[in-house]
Amino acid sequence: MKLMRLLLPALGLLLLGYLVGKMGMDEVLRHLAIIRWSFPLVLLVAFLWHLSNSLAWSFAFPPGAFKPSFPTLLRAKLAGDAVSQVTPLANLGGEPLKAYLLRGQAPTSLSLAAVVVNKTTQVFTGLVFSSLGFVMVVFYWDLPHALPRSVELGLGLILVASGLMIGALYHQQHHLFTSLLVLVRRLGIKTDWIESKMAKAQRIDHHIGDFYHRHKLRLAAVAGCHAVGWFLGTLETYVILRALGVDIDFAVALLLTSLSVSINSLFFFMPSNIGVLEGSQVFLFLSLGLSPAAGLSMGIVKRLRKIFWICVGWIFLTQMGRQLAGGENEQPALAQTGNLPR
Repeated sequence: MKLMRLLLPALGLLLLGYLVGKMGMDEVLRHLAIIRWSFPLVLLVAFLWHLSNSLAWSFAFPPGAFKPSFPTLLRAKLAGDAVSQVTPLANLGGEPLKAYLLRGQAPTSLSLAAVVVNKTTQVFTGLVFSSLGFVMVVFYWDLPHALPRSVELGLGLILVASGLMIGALYHQQHHLFTSLLVLVRRLGIKTDWIESKMAKAQRIDHHIGDFYHRHKLRLAAVAGCHAVGWFLGTLETYVILRALGVDIDFAVALLLTSLSVSINSLFFFMPSNIGVLEGSQVFLFLSLGLSPAAGLSMGIVKRLRKIFWICVGWIFLTQMGRQLAGGENEQPALAQTGNLPR
């Protein structure tokens, strides 16, 4: 595992270095110099995306539930995303962390249920968004360069596999956490610990199933917020390319963004998609007959945007972690003085 944590980023950096050498450092630097005055606008679009996704998470709590304030949800979202971006665990690390950071402000079982509903809906809407790119390629787009058969097959397999994954996940929603614990129990791993957590897993599954059955309007609001987020990603692509002087319309930006989502999702295990993010842009730009150097430059700009928000997320993670530690340290002191709230 330690070897993989070192090997994956190293391979990504090697790919990034190869692309920069292939395109020419001077050309890349020229593009970055052009866009520097538009970078605050790129950060603003990304901030709007974070706002829409945090709003989606707030709708994933049932009405009347004891839930944190919107600023707290936004900070927890950025902190969890930062962890997801820099570790090979991807969402397996960052998503549970978001619920953990809300301890003391919302019941853990309810927070985890909201995280699952929110993430599942985000993945589903992302699949729909990616499908738009496939539809544009297959039915409406006359590519200047024909895609190799292997690439067409690979993209098709990604779409089919994503659909099967979403279908399987949907059917497992009512017993997601209990099913995982049952699977671990069958493997004979820490049976006593599993039994102690089974009741909590059942509560989480109950919250998830109850939300899907009773709060369809809120579920639609979650999906709507994520749909806005995906199109804000398209707006970011459009802003970057227009700033680089690439003459495209919004439909091309939509095509580039939607297909990039599919390619980058395939390499979810790569921390922050290092190398993959930039390589996918070069590949798509070549396929569309656009400048690959501009594609690489756009990938690097998105990388810089990611680094900025990762830094912001780690600041929030440190801040919220200290608040949690302080709250846990106060409880024993209160208990000793007999002032522990009941």
